[in-house]
Amino acid sequence: MATKYSDEISTNHFELTEQKIHSTFEKIIRIATERRDQLLVQLFDMKQDYLRKENMRKKQVADLEKMIRQLMETSIQQNEVVKLQEDQIKNWKKKQKKYKIETPIPIPSFNTEGLDSLLEQLEKLRSIQDIAVPYKNKTEPIRRIGKHGSKKGELKYPRGLALDRDKIHIVDTYNNRIQIFSTEGKFIHEFCKGQLKYPDGIALYKEWVFISDWGLNAIFKFSKTNYKLIKSVKKGVSFPHGLTTDTNGEVLVADKNNRIAVFSSDLEYIREIGKDKLIYPCDVKINNNNIFVLDKNKINNIHIFSKSGDLLKSFIKLENGEGLIFMCFDLYNNIIISDNWGYSINIFTKDGQLIHKISCNEPTGIIVDNNFDIICASYDGVINIY
Repeated sequence: MATKYSDEISTNHFELTEQKIHSTFEKIIRIATERRDQLLVQLFDMKQDYLRKENMRKKQVADLEKMIRQLMETSIQQNEVVKLQEDQIKNWKKKQKKYKIETPIPIPSFNTEGLDSLLEQLEKLRSIQDIAVPYKNKTEPIRRIGKHGSKKGELKYPRGLALDRDKIHIVDTYNNRIQIFSTEGKFIHEFCKGQLKYPDGIALYKEWVFISDWGLNAIFKFSKTNYKLIKSVKKGVSFPHGLTTDTNGEVLVADKNNRIAVFSSDLEYIREIGKDKLIYPCDVKINNNNIFVLDKNKINNIHIFSKSGDLLKSFIKLENGEGLIFMCFDLYNNIIISDNWGYSINIFTKDGQLIHKISCNEPTGIIVDNNFDIICASYDGVINIY
């Protein structure tokens, strides 16, 4: 790559007019930029293919390394050309001296044991535009699941969602049940009909399904294999909404008592988080060992707590006050929020910068898969997939 650029600008370099020098450098910068954009797209496609084909792990890691090297080469060459242009213009009238471009390309070493280290390296190279790439063309649903109603396969004010490989668990709130669909939209199963009143949140952990119900002020634990009720608990929660589980199986529940209530996987109450720091928590998620809480106050905020319960940061304000809000995270730790009163799905960076917005009719529960497909419930009884 470096030889190509050197050949283009070194031949009779100082015999060119100043105008042609400018034109030549602009062409080189454009070529390097276009090549870098092509490599970003190829790298993104390669990563997607890697996630889908576990049996190709070693080959895909090697290909990813090659693509990252090429990306770094073109990025470095682009920066070198820009710098060269600035230096040449500055010294043009002072001296004419043959200049040879030398662009040393440092090749990083990678840990090929897994994808995490590669993603960490890649994230350092990504700009805000790069992060937004998976979402930039998402404006309308690519397909819809369900419709408003009470029959099997129909939904009435769905709320929480949970993804289990190619199955979507949907909290069918006003039909008092959980329904399971394939990601292609085929109805598979329903369960706990008659055992719930107004279910809201749902989380999957190993072979269990945990559900919060604000109509019964209770948390339920069902088997994921036969959908039978294992245990329920009312003590320790009041008007529970969203819930999640951590890697140890602890169940965290957004509780109207201005806190996050923490239970063991056997639904034994353990502790509380955020007491007196929250007003009306409505959803909770764990990302990178931090606890993210959506607080339904006059201006909706996200609060970040440590696992020990210390408040680390409050950010991302949604101006729609009491409107329902749900959140999830993608592979790059972007925060995706459904804003019910704002009629929108909002994608933020992990630092709280808005990078994309999608119009959606009264969105509620939301999840995102490893292909960056956004799955969002809405009050009209439809699950939209973007």
